[in-house]
Amino acid sequence: MRQIKTELLHGDCFEVLQSFADDSFDLIITSPPYADSRAKTYGGIHPDAYVDWFLPRAEQFMRVLKPSGTFILRTYL
Repeated sequence: MRQIKTELLHGDCFEVLQSFADDSFDLIITSPPYADSRAKTYGGIHPDAYVDWFLPRAEQFMRVLKPSGTFILRTYL
C-alpha cells in the first residue's frame, strides 16, 4: 500500500505556493473569495479587479499541479 503524505499549510496561496517545485501536487482544492461579497474578510477585492487578482494565483496552481493532477475550484452558489 502506498503511503500518503498530508500537510496543512495556512497562508496566502500566492506566497506559499512559490516555495514549491513544479509538479509537486496531485490535488489542489481551493475556494477563493467571491470578489467583494466578503469585503470584511478578504480586503474587498472589487469585481472589476478580481480576474487580475486571481490569474497570478491560477498560474501558481497550474505550475505546481502534476500533469496527471486534479484541480477543484469551489465557487459561490
